[in-house]
Amino acid sequence: MRFVHKKEMQEGIPVLSCGGMDGDRESLREGVNRLGYALNGDCQFDVDVFAEKLFGGPAGEAAGFFVECFMQGAYRFGKEALKECGGNVYALRDRLAAVPDVTVSLISAEEIGEGIRKGEALGRCRNYARMLGDLPSNYLTADDFCLYAERLAGANALLSLEIFRDEELARMGSGGILAVNQASETPAALLHLRYEGRKKGPVTALVGKGVMFDSGGMHLKSMGDMEGMKYDMCGAADVLCLLEYAAETACDFPVEGIIPLAENAVGAKSLRMGDVITMLSGRTVEVYNTDAEGRLLLGDGLFFAAERGDRLIDLGTLTCSCREALGDETTGFFCNEEGLAGTVEKAGAGSGEPVWRLPLGQRYKRQLFWSKTADMANYMPDKKAGASVAACFLEEFTKGKPWAHFDMVGPAVSRKANGRLETGATGTMFASVAKMLES
Repeated sequence: MRFVHKKEMQEGIPVLSCGGMDGDRESLREGVNRLGYALNGDCQFDVDVFAEKLFGGPAGEAAGFFVECFMQGAYRFGKEALKECGGNVYALRDRLAAVPDVTVSLISAEEIGEGIRKGEALGRCRNYARMLGDLPSNYLTADDFCLYAERLAGANALLSLEIFRDEELARMGSGGILAVNQASETPAALLHLRYEGRKKGPVTALVGKGVMFDSGGMHLKSMGDMEGMKYDMCGAADVLCLLEYAAETACDFPVEGIIPLAENAVGAKSLRMGDVITMLSGRTVEVYNTDAEGRLLLGDGLFFAAERGDRLIDLGTLTCSCREALGDETTGFFCNEEGLAGTVEKAGAGSGEPVWRLPLGQRYKRQLFWSKTADMANYMPDKKAGASVAACFLEEFTKGKPWAHFDMVGPAVSRKANGRLETGATGTMFASVAKMLES
């Protein structure tokens, strides 16, 4: 897919219509997604009319928004390329994250080249993250994910990468990650990526939940609940590809990516109900529910990040409670600092990705401190307010740093055909977090 800037409309090329779209960014994203989803050949689009009548901003910004939303709608998982994938996903990623081979002319009297470039980078990197989520779990183990990250960092001089596997994690005391993974035949991993930035400034640390497949462990999921559990690593995929986006667009300020990877498998070595583990922070946790494993990974990841970042943002498909409360279109978020919460809400509104703030507080946090054998538990027996209690568990590992947590079980996956996005990973919150990196 190619985007070219033209000053005037060209005869004989179909013109895309923005009729029927409302002026709010959520409606615009959906409308442009639909244009990309229905794409069937070369076309052109009047950016100036879109910017003036609907977007309400400069033509360059409108062009960037249009391009990244259009690419989101045009994405298709390239299952034919999967037949050639022998463990090197990175080499085939442009065929696996497929978009039509067409030219889209963007018509504007203004200079919109920079907006197009950033929109293309955002759309492409998000589609890479979606492709990683859509891969079958046997094609994307923790080993495969690490290899992909190594190839990515090797191809981009602005990214550095450290990978810690089982032995290093044990020396570090990363008991949360290791406990979740202890029944898996594939070693666990903690990836640490860094983009230095063009300027000195506050470091944003992104943490992504990377459960490569979630069976539920000893608390085994039902067949219906286990469907789609390959998507339990969408947060990890987003963080990896957001680091690529930051480097490709020369983001001003430093960004770190912390990605814990594990498989919640079932076997003789499975974590058991009542086991007590020691987290990277040194705190002990009683495992009441082996299917509440994501918070154990993120707890270690956040503590690692808190020692390196000035503000923390984590992304995870964490609780069904959040989906039950907000549905499949809205991402729940939690935040411990009002300024950062305002940044999240502004970024979500500007990107057209709906978010809703949910509460933290002692009334939820105290439900974690009932264990007779450990400092805290990973779950509360009555299951109420599950999203808030899970978020309070995570907050315990942030060391008081400004922190935002995105619980995105609902919007992370498109579960049925809707004429807007292909079924599968959506890349939700990717654009919002990318916008936050610029602020």
